[in-house]
Amino acid sequence: MDIDVRAWHTWVAGTFRYQITVNKGGGRAAKYYLDIKKITQEMHHWFMHIYVDSEILDNAYMLEFYNIEALNFTVGQKHSAFDTYTTMNYTFRERELLFVKGVGEAIINFAARSQARLVFSAPLRPALAKIYDSLLKKHAQGVQYLYRMEFIKDGLYVIEIQRIRTTAGTSFNRSEH
Repeated sequence: MDIDVRAWHTWVAGTFRYQITVNKGGGRAAKYYLDIKKITQEMHHWFMHIYVDSEILDNAYMLEFYNIEALNFTVGQKHSAFDTYTTMNYTFRERELLFVKGVGEAIINFAARSQARLVFSAPLRPALAKIYDSLLKKHAQGVQYLYRMEFIKDGLYVIEIQRIRTTAGTSFNRSEH
C-alpha cells in the first residue's frame, strides 16, 4: 500500500490542506483531504478555562479529514462530507498506516512549518473516534506531543505541541534530519 502526503493550496485564509493519496493496487485508490483550520474566537471559549496563555489559543487548529469524493456530491444528496465514498476494504494494519503515515505525517509537517501549539478533531463517527483514541495513545509520545485525554468526554481529541527553545532562540517540536 502506497501513501503519498502533499501540502495543497486552499486560497482560504487560516486554512491549510494536505492531500493524502492511497494506492492499494488492483485498481483500489482513494484520495483524502486533511483540512487544518485556525479556530474561531467562539472556539476559544471551549479551551480558555484550560489554556490561559493566549499564545496557545492563538495557535490552535481544528482538523477535518474526509474523502475528496465528497466534494463531487451536491448538497441535495443524503451524504455527509465525512461519509465513506471509496471502498478500500482496509485491513486493521492498512487503516493504521493510513492514519499514521498519512494523517500523522501531515500533522507533523504542519506543526514543523507553523507555530501550531494545539490541534484537535471532533470526529462525527464513533468508529473514527476509537481509531483516533487508539492511535494517539500509541503514537503521540513518540513525536513528543501531549495527548489530552480529558477532552474525550466532550468528543474532542486534542494534542498539544510542546515547543522547546534552543540556545539560538529558535523553536522546534522534534529533531530535524
